[in-house]
Amino acid sequence: MEKETQSLLDRIEALEKENAFLKKERIEISKAKELYLKIFEEFPALIWRSRLDKLCDYFNKTWLEFTGRTMEQEFGNGWAEGVHPNDFNICLQTYVTAFDKREPFLMEYRMKNRHGEYRWIRDFGRPFYDLDDSFLGYIGSCYDVTAIKDNEQRLIELNATKDKFFSIIAHDLKSPFNSIVGFSELLVEGIGEKNYEKITEYADFILAASKSAMDLITNLVTWAQSQSGRLEYKPEYVDVAVLVSEALQLLSCIAEHKSVVVSNEIAAPTMVYADRAMLSTVLRNLISNALKFTDTRGGVTISSHGGNNGMLTVRISDQGVGISEERMDKLFNIAQNYSTQGTHNEKGTGLGLILCKEFVERNGGSIWAESKLGAGSTFSFTLPVEPVLN
Repeated sequence: MEKETQSLLDRIEALEKENAFLKKERIEISKAKELYLKIFEEFPALIWRSRLDKLCDYFNKTWLEFTGRTMEQEFGNGWAEGVHPNDFNICLQTYVTAFDKREPFLMEYRMKNRHGEYRWIRDFGRPFYDLDDSFLGYIGSCYDVTAIKDNEQRLIELNATKDKFFSIIAHDLKSPFNSIVGFSELLVEGIGEKNYEKITEYADFILAASKSAMDLITNLVTWAQSQSGRLEYKPEYVDVAVLVSEALQLLSCIAEHKSVVVSNEIAAPTMVYADRAMLSTVLRNLISNALKFTDTRGGVTISSHGGNNGMLTVRISDQGVGISEERMDKLFNIAQNYSTQGTHNEKGTGLGLILCKEFVERNGGSIWAESKLGAGSTFSFTLPVEPVLN
């Protein structure tokens, strides 16, 4: 009897030790879970977790601070309310496909933050398992990559700019100089033969090619300065009417050569607050384009009107060849822009309109075009009449 009692006591003691060990182990596991949960909560990435039914049941503190929503609002499929409508379908398809195959996934989509702004999110999701290797669902970490996406877009634009420069230097800049050299040789021959009728014709061609080359070089230098940050922005009160008159003086020989009637309806003073040099470049390019695409004995009208929003609108309208609908979307995009010949086969690069857009926007305005093929075009831009307060 004593032996059985002792055996039972030993068994009880062993069970108590085992129970104490298991209790200690459970406490350690619980502490570990709390520690991991705390790490997830404070982790700089946006952490989410989903169950076997594909519905999310956890979002960390960083996620909730980013979205400005509560756990209850995000629970289940609530988080999807913040995904940009254009990204929702591909986001859901990527998640469901990977989930069904138990495969990791990587996707990018736009999600609304607490300020109502859409930010680009890079989401890394992967399946997670219990200690016995049973599948529990998915866990993911997300990062705001908007700055990276912006830099990628900027790189695309810089590459497009580089390609544009190479195209201009390799082809467009070479063309007028070829004309100058070729007609200069003919001019020399004409002088030797005393063919004065041809001499005048060759001289006209050389003058036109020289002006084309000069306009191109001017735009190239200005564009290079703007892209390198060396073009200083100096806003002041300037009279648009005066700058239009100066531009028309520079371009008068082109208008006379094509017998184009230019109507300047802007009365002095018509004041705006802008950078004088930038505004001169905008007017010179837009008026030059209007003359370029207007037929002989056609008309160009320059006008302005003030609005109630503190902005002046300037319009340059021509009776030229017009612009196709396909080209309209590419006018101000350096990555897609291309040039067409004028009514007298004048050459261009399309760089002038890119400069116009950059300079108008730099001065706080906007620029747009209206046109119909065969019925002329109107280019309009706005500028503030008073300094814009930031």
